[in-house]
Amino acid sequence: MPAKRCFSETTALMTTQAQITRTSLTGALSRKRVEIAILICMLAVYFFSYFQRVAVPGTVFDEIQTSFGISASAVTALGAVFLYIYGGIQLFVGMMTDRFGAVRVLLVGGLLLSIGSILFPLSQSLTMLYATRALVGLGASLIFLSVVKGLDILFSPLYFPQLMAVSQAVGNAGGLVGTFPFERAVAAWGWRHSLLGAGGLTLLALAVSAVLFSFTPYIRKYESKTTPLVVGSILRNRHSWPLLIAGPVNFGIYFLVQATIGKKFLTDYCHLPSATAASFTLLMMLVTITVGILGSFSVRFIGERRKPLIVASFACTGLGVAVLLLGLHFNLSSGWFLLGYVLMGCYATGSPLGNALMKELNPPEAVGTAIGALNSMCYIIVALLTTMAGAIMDHYWAGALTVTGAKLYPKEAYALIFLICFGLSVFAFLLSLFLRETRGKSLFVK
Repeated sequence: MPAKRCFSETTALMTTQAQITRTSLTGALSRKRVEIAILICMLAVYFFSYFQRVAVPGTVFDEIQTSFGISASAVTALGAVFLYIYGGIQLFVGMMTDRFGAVRVLLVGGLLLSIGSILFPLSQSLTMLYATRALVGLGASLIFLSVVKGLDILFSPLYFPQLMAVSQAVGNAGGLVGTFPFERAVAAWGWRHSLLGAGGLTLLALAVSAVLFSFTPYIRKYESKTTPLVVGSILRNRHSWPLLIAGPVNFGIYFLVQATIGKKFLTDYCHLPSATAASFTLLMMLVTITVGILGSFSVRFIGERRKPLIVASFACTGLGVAVLLLGLHFNLSSGWFLLGYVLMGCYATGSPLGNALMKELNPPEAVGTAIGALNSMCYIIVALLTTMAGAIMDHYWAGALTVTGAKLYPKEAYALIFLICFGLSVFAFLLSLFLRETRGKSLFVK
């Protein structure tokens, strides 16, 4: 009897342990599904924030200029006001995500983004146009770093570069929709109705996200003790300096062409129809999405080394701008400029890895703040380049032709813009050679 009792107790214990294991496994799988659903919701809001960056003013440059009868610098200022706000507060936003977590910051940013996106196409005055664009920029500025912090909280650091690439690909997909598909929507329904529809979809994505977040209290209660002292350590970290300077210059050149003057240049100089010009920037964005994912996953095959791919991305930007300059100098066909756009799209080979490197070069408790500093520099540089481009185009105002209310700027204006960009790309490439390699390991984790 004792042996039978012992056997029965052992069997019962094993059964109980198996049940506990199954329950734990089921709970873990359930939680992981919820975490993936949270990430999808965050990325849906990020999709529309990136759409706004690319769609305005790049795709509707001529439409806005015609509707309000304004100069090129006034149109590019719509992009600049977004970017100055976006870039100017990224360091502060990074501190907010480190202190309060991803969800709270994303919900506030998504609400501001939705309101601004709906009010912008309803604007009837230039003042209202700038004010609502500023609101869009303020809301969008809170989204990306919320996604970054969400990745850091929810998933293993081992997968950070790959998840970063997927997240950026979703954002870039929003930018992709802001090129040719948005141009076709504008041709069918007008720029105001098209942007109003995008604003409504943004609000819908935010509402779904808010409902899901309400069922996940563990992600909403995240808090940390990030202080200004951590910010100071990031800014004093000399290992970060090459990336903080070269990375924003590289991104700024790409973004200037992709989202501000790329389509305008093709319609002005190459005399391409609006839809064809938008398809060029569409292909540029497709290349960006593809190489960003390939670059982040291929890092596994080169020993988790970040530097080679990041340096290669700087070289691609420089080559792309050089191709544009050669095309202008020798009056080459539009196909040649498409090659330049494709090469510039390859900048994304090292973009997710640049964010991963910034994370690894700085304290692990300040991921949002560190990447916020990098992102801030990126969009300040973009804003400066956008302002520069608008000023140069206005300088050549007298030589611009007027066609159906829109200005067609001369070859010399674009040549000067691209020449400045080429000089900056060479500087960024040389500086990238001084990047510190981490091989996926944090410098602050022993």
